[in-house]
Amino acid sequence: MSDDAPTDATPANNPTADNPELVDANVDIDSRTTVSRRRLLAFGAVGAGLVAAGGLGAWGLLRSDANADKPADGLTVTKSWAGKQLTLTSPSGVCDAPLVIAYEKGFFKNAGLDVVLKKAGENEDLPAAVGSGKYIATNGIFFNFLGPIYNGTPVKLSGGLHHGCLDLYARNDNSVPTVAALRGKKIGVSDLQGSATNFFSLDLLDAGINSSPAAKEVEWVVIQQDLLPKALQDGKVDAIATAGGFLPIIQGVHDGWAKELSNNDTISRNSAYPCCAVALNNDFVAEDPVTASKLVNAWAQGSRWVGSNLEETAHIESTRNYVPDKPENILPVLRTLTFDPSPRNLQEQLEPGIAKFINTGYLPKETNSKALADQVFVDLGLNF
Repeated sequence: MSDDAPTDATPANNPTADNPELVDANVDIDSRTTVSRRRLLAFGAVGAGLVAAGGLGAWGLLRSDANADKPADGLTVTKSWAGKQLTLTSPSGVCDAPLVIAYEKGFFKNAGLDVVLKKAGENEDLPAAVGSGKYIATNGIFFNFLGPIYNGTPVKLSGGLHHGCLDLYARNDNSVPTVAALRGKKIGVSDLQGSATNFFSLDLLDAGINSSPAAKEVEWVVIQQDLLPKALQDGKVDAIATAGGFLPIIQGVHDGWAKELSNNDTISRNSAYPCCAVALNNDFVAEDPVTASKLVNAWAQGSRWVGSNLEETAHIESTRNYVPDKPENILPVLRTLTFDPSPRNLQEQLEPGIAKFINTGYLPKETNSKALADQVFVDLGLNF
């Protein structure tokens, strides 16, 4: 074993290519492809007044908390990034609305930040790209970054941005009344290592079901995301897990043939874990935590603004070509999300989330959850 390999299941700092302790990265492989798990694919118009069942329609209001926009204290700058151009990954779907608004409404600019948005490549390894400095930051479900960070990818997380972009659906025919009823059933997903698979493995764990394909207690069926609703409706699978808010299946709930079994907002007992968090390049954070704090804070301002301005957000995402659809089709998806940014909540949930995630088999069973949580999170003095 290399001297740089993790010992006693402590996260690696400088992994080597032949490190036997490395674990598979739980990355949304299809997150930037044509059929993105977080891209809105609308099949038929849905009115702006659509109301879906199962806990949809909650969102956060603008915070009046005096600490929300307070500059960070106690941070030491060793090499200033002030005035440097900061490259972030471009928004790729409806649930990236906080980034869209922080950019379009000038929250980054007002914080003195020169932010540029760059489209990521198809199938690009975003944790590695952020770690290398190609991008200074991106966002994504925190579970997807645990494997890469465990393996030594130099990325830090700060600031959960919202809840609610992960959903588990079944047909509304009582064939699968609960998550526990999925034992021995087929679950359609667009990626075996994607965010929906990762998260709902926790729900299956709670129901006493081993989600590992090797255990054969459930069968994961990989299906292109835009075909998932029809596969469910036609009985080819018993449930589907989606990410990013997906209009066709929301329409299915509205029409009555589908129902929501779980989500990471109001239904799952694991809903305290935020979905999308800000992922930052470690050199940037280590050298200039003050500028990093301003970046995360402005991103959070974008999230809070979205929560109080859903209709205008849908209009901006559509008319400025962030999402290839009409505002009236984007709005129902935004209504499935809760915009409640909080670095504090992310920090509180990391260690218990990691400890539970280990039991799904996506991390080695010997993983030290506290050590990994400490390695994953960076405290930028944002007390909200």
